[in-house]
Amino acid sequence: MKTKIGLLLLGFLVAACAQRHGKQEAEKRPNILFIIAEDLSPDLGCYGNDLVKTPVLDALASNGMQFSAAYVVAPVCAPSRTAIATGMYPSSVGAFHMRYPDELLPTLPENVKTLPQIFSENGYATANIKDEIGNGKYDWLFKVAPEQKFEFESWKEIAEQENPFFAMVCSFYTHRDFAKAEEGQFDLEKIPIPPFYPDHSVTRRDFADYYASIEKLDIQVGKVMDSLQHYGLAENTIVVFIGDHGRPMSRDKNYNYLTGLQVPLIISIPENLQKPKEYQKGGEFNRRVNSIDLSATFLDMAGITVPENMQGQVFWGEHQKPESEFLYSATDRIGETNFKSRSIFNKKYHYIRNYNHDFSVNSSATAYRKAKHPIYQLLNILNERSELTAAQKALVEEMPAEELYDIENDPEEMYNLAENPEYKSILEDMQAGMDNWLNQINDKALGEDSQEIVDAFNAYGDTSRAKYKNLEAKLKKEVEEVVGLQ
Repeated sequence: MKTKIGLLLLGFLVAACAQRHGKQEAEKRPNILFIIAEDLSPDLGCYGNDLVKTPVLDALASNGMQFSAAYVVAPVCAPSRTAIATGMYPSSVGAFHMRYPDELLPTLPENVKTLPQIFSENGYATANIKDEIGNGKYDWLFKVAPEQKFEFESWKEIAEQENPFFAMVCSFYTHRDFAKAEEGQFDLEKIPIPPFYPDHSVTRRDFADYYASIEKLDIQVGKVMDSLQHYGLAENTIVVFIGDHGRPMSRDKNYNYLTGLQVPLIISIPENLQKPKEYQKGGEFNRRVNSIDLSATFLDMAGITVPENMQGQVFWGEHQKPESEFLYSATDRIGETNFKSRSIFNKKYHYIRNYNHDFSVNSSATAYRKAKHPIYQLLNILNERSELTAAQKALVEEMPAEELYDIENDPEEMYNLAENPEYKSILEDMQAGMDNWLNQINDKALGEDSQEIVDAFNAYGDTSRAKYKNLEAKLKKEVEEVVGLQ
């Protein structure tokens, strides 16, 4: 009898030790917190903008690592977020148009899983945090099944879990409508205006409001960091901050220029967690990184095997892949505008292929943009007055079928070399690289859309134009009044 009791007690002790050991192992696996800001270029203090005060994000960079060459695969939110959520190019998985009606949303291929789904299957709790600043945004371009979603929505729920967590927090800043800059908050004359925009008070005030939104965003990120501390999660949590694409200005968001593709990326790993050898606290990571690579890298940092079919690549650590020669991006339908544009770039050149180009940057603006973007109105007004420079006038002229830029010597991409005979061989190399990529990923967006899709997006355009008609007229009048005073 004593022997049986002893064996039973031993069994309990072994089970308890195993449970405790399992919990300890879970605690050793890092938490990963992914903070996504909307419509944000590298315009933070830590990236050299001395007009904007971003102490929280600057501190995150000082305690972590700042990426100097991070890009997204699409210059607009839903395709960009779809790529991050799956580690796949949107046009490769058949989910690429911005603003599908719900009934026409495609489903992901059976062999493609979402990040929260993979983390959950590997013992992680997952959450799309809605506390305080989180808006709970998904904006994925596919039908989302229950098992593909995040499980929880609050810090409290996460803190109650024994398992490590993968969590996302989405902030609305710096999406339009911007926060209004206070009088004197920024010296308007010191705001650097890209040469393809008119150097005008309308432009400067719009940038000032964008900057004010960045400062609001920084405060929000501070609240997220406070929550980590409050719930005792900070010491075991890797914090990742990124913009979902570039700033929401006329030539940036929606277009495959680098100003629409380059984003801030900061990763901060606590002292007590294992770090890749490339990680240097307070350092700068100069390897070019594409947002599609985040998914694979997150999984690898959590000790989870990356699916073989995932197109994203691990960019640091023991399992890192060699840096790609080319990075890629794509734009398809965005609301009522059918772009169908592809982009490929290396460290020296950027090649853009516009399959549809019977419009200008300005005329291809959606109804929403026409009602919300003062610079759109300003370009049209100054064009009528013949007051645009050559670089600015290019935004109101028909887009070319092909664009080639020497981004090393022309980082603002103002001089299209595609028809320059001296660059013929370079153009052909970039064309070949583009064709190879399109074939490699089996780009499903290059075919013709179904009539159902065409009709749905035409209907969206009709609805959008009616919705924003009065707001567009109001904004135009406001800009005309400002221009008339100068």
